Amino acid sequence: MNADLTNQLQADMPPLTKLLIIETTGPMASVALIDENRHIVERLNDTRYSHLEELAPMIGALMSEHGVEAESIDAVAVSRGPGSFTGIRIGMVTAKALALVWQKPIVEVPSLESFAYHEAFRPGALVVPVLDARRSQIYAGAYRKTEVHEVTEVIGEGAHDPEAFLDLLASRQQEGEVAQFCGDGAGVYAQVLERYAKPFVFVEGAGEVQQAQAAAQLALNLWRSGKAVDAAAASPEYLRVSEAERKRNERCRK
Repeated sequence: MNADLTNQLQADMPPLTKLLIIETTGPMASVALIDENRHIVERLNDTRYSHLEELAPMIGALMSEHGVEAESIDAVAVSRGPGSFTGIRIGMVTAKALALVWQKPIVEVPSLESFAYHEAFRPGALVVPVLDARRSQIYAGAYRKTEVHEVTEVIGEGAHDPEAFLDLLASRQQEGEVAQFCGDGAGVYAQVLERYAKPFVFVEGAGEVQQAQAAAQLALNLWRSGKAVDAAAASPEYLRVSEAERKRNERCRK
């Protein structure tokens, strides 16, 4: 094809959708860019809980490396929680600031559900993310991966007593399924989870923790479904009050 004609055709084509994804709800911060063809580039931080210092430089480096300008970003996606309270706040504040400056909407990504979109999980997997919620509780949910980029909810996100959650999971787990426990709470509550009566495994390596590339796949689905909000309306999902807020409320009741 003539080079001039090729350039003209490319100029006439609408730009690909691009989303910036921020994931700070887990121990390692990560950021990613995804387009409508599900091409993903990602940067991961290898230092635990250094989100405040590392997040902005990571975003800048990722966009610079791939020649992405703010004008070409359609929306900022952010993992809204549950997870680390501090991490959630850092990610949400950063996302809102960028969205306001760039005049872009925000896509709020449920962090538990995003686990199931990790490429480590094949269609048919029963993905069970478990996060340590402290005070003898877990944040947990269960998701059945039906297609490479499609998931159905088996148990919605919530704060649970571990034993009660396992009872609920046992009632929803289908014959032949293996529950795949992942997330930082799987190790913390291993002794409890190991008593689970139905088939299960502990996920190690890829898919074990929150990651922007997985959140990106869910973010794109949400974007295509029209589930974006104005930056001012975006809000975190903690599932319960923080330890500091709990103690303050207790003092107020005395």
